[in-house]
Amino acid sequence: MSPSLEEFLAASAAEVAVHAPESVIFAAGGTRRAAALAGIPIDDAYVRWSRPRMLACFARFFSLGINHLIAPSAIPKMFAERGLVRERWLSWMSWGLAGPESVAAYQAGNWRVRLIIAGEQTPELRDIAQRLAAATSAASGPTLWYIATLDTDQLWSWVLQAAIHGARTRAEVVQVLYGDTIPPASLMVSFGKPIIGPDLVPPLLADELQCYWTQRPGYEIDERELRTILYDYAFIRPTWRDDKTGRAEEALAYRAAWEHGVTLGVGRRLGSFWYPAPVASDPSDQA
Repeated sequence: MSPSLEEFLAASAAEVAVHAPESVIFAAGGTRRAAALAGIPIDDAYVRWSRPRMLACFARFFSLGINHLIAPSAIPKMFAERGLVRERWLSWMSWGLAGPESVAAYQAGNWRVRLIIAGEQTPELRDIAQRLAAATSAASGPTLWYIATLDTDQLWSWVLQAAIHGARTRAEVVQVLYGDTIPPASLMVSFGKPIIGPDLVPPLLADELQCYWTQRPGYEIDERELRTILYDYAFIRPTWRDDKTGRAEEALAYRAAWEHGVTLGVGRRLGSFWYPAPVASDPSDQA
């Protein structure tokens, strides 16, 4: 018998971990928006403010049983920007991901941490990747996979080169590209617009992917919200069954839900931002 949401929220971390997937993609977004909401200027102060929130957020995932957290940390759109953020992004990544404070947190948590450069590399990214691998090589706990993608075409060239050089199975290609065996992710938590792309869902690291898009920017996802997502993932979304006899007819009990249903993904503008359109009412309550 499945627990209620309230029981799941009150359960121990070990009890929740039984239902957590092995690998999760966590594509945070809106970090500058979160800083602005907190009154933090978008300069070096923004990075100093964001770093501890980022690490605490990652720790939350690991505490609930996730063993591989895949975190896209640089995507092509970032490098297409102009202005201060674009000028300082690589130096901010160097300090935020591989600075002494972050390394101390990784080591305290016994995390393995890797930066995977998907395609085109820069000296700065290579340096970050080498420092992270060296600093956490002795760790035996969960693994944090930072992913950096500068260019989508280069990303696909990176994948194809692995096959050209002899990798023939998915597992072999993953080993060549990522340097390890990574269980495919079955859960993705992201922010803002419902978007999926190869820079957010790294090649070969996902099978059927259950996706959730929070509308709280940055790393503000708290334990209650994460547990609620895990509850939905484990107990609400699994609806497939091999014997579908009579299943279609069950829809008649919720006719209004199917005949007047909403379209997920339709939004509205809040200034220069997209935001989900509100759902006026629960369609299953309609006559």
